[in-house]
Amino acid sequence: MTRRSLTVTIFVCCSVFCIGSRPAAAQERPGTIPAKGQLSVPEMVSLLQAIDPYLPPKPNAPKLTGTVVVHGSTAMDSMAHIWSTGFKEFHKEAKVEIAASGSHEAFEHLVKNPSCVAMLSRPVRDDEVGALKAKGLKDPVAFVVAREALGVFVHKSNPVQAITGEQLRAVFTTDAKGDVPTWGMLGATGEWANKPVHVIARSEASGTQVFLRDFVFGGSTMRDGVSKHISNAETLTAVTADPLGIAICGLKSSGASVRSLSLKSGNTQIPSDEHAVLRGEYPLTRAMTVVIDMGQTDANAKAAQAFVHYSLCQAGQAAAISASYFPVDLPLLRASLHKIQGEQFR
Repeated sequence: MTRRSLTVTIFVCCSVFCIGSRPAAAQERPGTIPAKGQLSVPEMVSLLQAIDPYLPPKPNAPKLTGTVVVHGSTAMDSMAHIWSTGFKEFHKEAKVEIAASGSHEAFEHLVKNPSCVAMLSRPVRDDEVGALKAKGLKDPVAFVVAREALGVFVHKSNPVQAITGEQLRAVFTTDAKGDVPTWGMLGATGEWANKPVHVIARSEASGTQVFLRDFVFGGSTMRDGVSKHISNAETLTAVTADPLGIAICGLKSSGASVRSLSLKSGNTQIPSDEHAVLRGEYPLTRAMTVVIDMGQTDANAKAAQAFVHYSLCQAGQAAAISASYFPVDLPLLRASLHKIQGEQFR
């Protein structure tokens, strides 16, 4: 890919990424962190150009001929397909096969085929890496390849505007003893005060549900929802149909009659928008992760390592933005690139 075509790709991705800005009235509410203006295309281009480009193989370098087999998160499926298209521009003799069936199956596939790529729409714990080693993997390594902000969605007719961390826990877990939560517990008044909160839950197979349970709520038991769904689209369709519904989905997801709540910490209200995420102020974010066994040396494993390398470079991060994610923080990205380049060329 030429520098000019990459710049065009970045420009298009940024244009998609930056659509929408909050009304001035919302920006000026007391206690709300003001937006510092819509992120411009030149600013995003500058951010991406600080990331190392993926360089084509040297003329005398061995060609990649293996097949990259990718399993796992359905949420990462579109991003993986964009990576595949760009990756094959550099490695025309390599193949990419993507079968996204859910984060819950990612490690199972990796154990069966240590040369594949496992995608998980959540962070990976050290004990999970240890368990992979115990099952025979030589050197499993987790790489954060993108970030996703999660939004708390309600029906557009709902009067609640913001929610605290304590209220989130009371609604989505069973930690709070007593009756089913009502909208009055979240600040609604009048006819809404005594209406029950209908949790639209994610299924146990969803990486979002595992992330919420293990990383947001510290292992608490999740409240059973009135329904359970695997994808963002299905979940928000359910909220659209239920004015009493509340759900957690990717912040950049959308539905016909839904909106996302601001997050409240003390007297500060943090808007649920891209500006707050990029400034590091929005707390409900998760890592999108891939895991590969760096100890494998066959042709498929070498292709898998190169595929992950591509995802961490400039075009790969532009693809993450195009798929409605946020790029990885630059220090972590550079550390990951150093790790995978060191292993690849050792």
